[in-house]
Amino acid sequence: MTATLDRRQFLAGTGAMFVAATLPRLLNPRTAFATLQAPQIGPALVDPTLIDSWLAVLGNGKVTVLTGKVELGTGVLTTTMQLVADELDVPLSALTVVEGDTWRTPDQGFTAGSQSNKTQYAAKGGLRQAAAEARLALLGMASARLGAPIEALTVKDGVVHGGSGQVSYAELIGNRQFNLKITGNAVPKRFEDYRVVGTSVPRVDVPAKATGAFEYTQDVRVTGMVHARVVRPPTLDSKLVKVDGFPGGHNPAGFLATVVKNNFVAVVAKREEQAIDAASLLKVEWETAPLPDFEHLYGDLQRQTATTDRILINTYDVEPALAAAAQKLQVNYRYPIQMHGSMGASAAVASVEGQTATVWSSTQGVYPLRDAIATALGLPKQNVHVIYVEGSGCYGLNGADNVALDAAVISQQVGKPVRVQYMRADEHKWENYGQPYLHEMRGGLDANGNVVAWDGVAWTATRGGRPGPPANLPTGVLLGLPENPLPKSPPLTPASRPNAVDNSNSGPSYVIPSQRLRSHSGQHAFMAGPLRSPNRIQNTWANESFMDELAHLAGRDPVEFRLAHLKDQRLIDVINLAASMAKWKPRPAASKIDSGRFKKGRGIAAMVYEGDNGYNAAVFGVTVDTKTGKVVVDEVWSAQDCGPALNPDGMRAQAEGCLMQTVSRSLIEELKWGPEGITSEDWESYPVIRFNAMPKLHFRIIDRKDVDVMGAGEVLITNGPAAIANAIFDATGKRIRQVPFTPARVRRMLRED
Repeated sequence: MTATLDRRQFLAGTGAMFVAATLPRLLNPRTAFATLQAPQIGPALVDPTLIDSWLAVLGNGKVTVLTGKVELGTGVLTTTMQLVADELDVPLSALTVVEGDTWRTPDQGFTAGSQSNKTQYAAKGGLRQAAAEARLALLGMASARLGAPIEALTVKDGVVHGGSGQVSYAELIGNRQFNLKITGNAVPKRFEDYRVVGTSVPRVDVPAKATGAFEYTQDVRVTGMVHARVVRPPTLDSKLVKVDGFPGGHNPAGFLATVVKNNFVAVVAKREEQAIDAASLLKVEWETAPLPDFEHLYGDLQRQTATTDRILINTYDVEPALAAAAQKLQVNYRYPIQMHGSMGASAAVASVEGQTATVWSSTQGVYPLRDAIATALGLPKQNVHVIYVEGSGCYGLNGADNVALDAAVISQQVGKPVRVQYMRADEHKWENYGQPYLHEMRGGLDANGNVVAWDGVAWTATRGGRPGPPANLPTGVLLGLPENPLPKSPPLTPASRPNAVDNSNSGPSYVIPSQRLRSHSGQHAFMAGPLRSPNRIQNTWANESFMDELAHLAGRDPVEFRLAHLKDQRLIDVINLAASMAKWKPRPAASKIDSGRFKKGRGIAAMVYEGDNGYNAAVFGVTVDTKTGKVVVDEVWSAQDCGPALNPDGMRAQAEGCLMQTVSRSLIEELKWGPEGITSEDWESYPVIRFNAMPKLHFRIIDRKDVDVMGAGEVLITNGPAAIANAIFDATGKRIRQVPFTPARVRRMLRED
């Protein structure tokens, strides 16, 4: 008898044995260039207009790919290798990748926002273009060598055939540079002509991770390294009064130094456990800056006076349209502060010697982090070498950048390489959190039950953000570096694309004649930063919940209602596919299928991510325990269109990860604090979903090879809160309008009339 496990069964289990096939090799980030004759080794600017800045052919026929986009656990490394394998006609096993190195790889900004594959696969100006140019150059060399025109040549596994015989890439240019600019003349292959792209190539990084052989940032060790811990104040804006040394005036074992800069205090020791002991023993007095009242978070958002105010869209006729509407609806939606909750606490190693610094970090942007560290240390940017080494999953701005800044500052002070490893409380309490939101929504229907007016006001708070300016990070604030002031309110003219990336899916994805969308963003007591689907998940939570409420007000089925307000065929297609997969039945009112204690329901949400970066519709099935208030997500049907499906199995893995995150954030996660500090400091005080709560996922991809690549990673997660809330309504006939949907909140909702 043969037993098989699907992914959901595996995740719900307790263990497994992995067998890895032979896969392309990943380079150790500290030895990656030992054999590569690359033109840009050192602090000189990596010129992205040169083929040599992207690719190198070695003497043994292997090809090294250089990329500023990094592997975060999303599979982008694998899809990058698939791209180069197809463009150069080389096997995957011939490829190695160097990722995220400010002295060696191009500056491609942050690996974020579901932009990585979109960037790598762009027809112009990046890796795909560079690979196409390299292939054309190699064919030109082979044409001269073999005495045959380029169009008569064929390539297989890095060997060019035609004319008088064959010649390998290694023979043509092995261990030498192209010395060619990227002209834009080479045309990348069509997606229909790719052989590796579009197939479910196994993730190249998983075998080493599954067997424990993978080296993470936490594993980096360098000669002469010492260990440090930062002694944190109670709150971000607390002030240092004095550092009083150790009890009895005796230094603990292994203690080397105390570092004090403004409100930044750290201890350094020979060994990690000695640094932990020293940090716990050091006597430090703080003047605590109290935090605002947790219970008044959403009122505080509305009471902010210093805000950045924006009009995102305005058809200038919303008030008359609302006044004339046959039916009206006005409701508010709340979304909490949430953290990244990375499974492994962040770590970094830094070595500052004179005017040069080397930093090993799991940052999502090596170049912006370089800039932040250079500013904080007073060094020229080109003298700061940041090397990416993968860390625990983040999908935003966890402690990775902050711990790197910690290590660099301390290393400069003590003149030795320094490793800083966060504890769980450091990670939970000193990251840049996802922003809270309060949405005030008003809408109107005409006599036929169609939406004729939509008015939305979003209130949020922010502070800091991704590195660049060092005070965007908590350590930069402790160091006393200047924080960026809130941006001034722009001229009150509406943006042209309310769903575009700069407006964070602020508007609905539907055709509505009269719309007005406004936002007010103030400064809060907590550092803020991107958390997977930043601001998009908050805005979509409000928009898709409100769309569902309007459908109910109109007495119309939520799927039919959405389709009636759409012209975008790609969004129509994913909605129809998700509904078909779920065998959706019209529900113009709440189904309330079960009359007993456990009630089941289904809800849908759909949107175009950032207006042009992916389509998703998802139906969530839930069970609500009306006695305890506990909500369980049982099953999910998700349809996605992100253009060409580069790696279908990789996309499914993304969907599974997003599903776990969105269920956790919808049902459980919420940062909590008291006047003297954050109280969410461990997994008990900030719980997340467990593997045994993994819902059954049905996932389908609409594969379109005739359009550009779009994002995949953040798209499904965005629909989760609204779809789950809509399913809760379908099950109970009651609306819940505050995330997360905890048992206590659900019980209160069920008691309300």
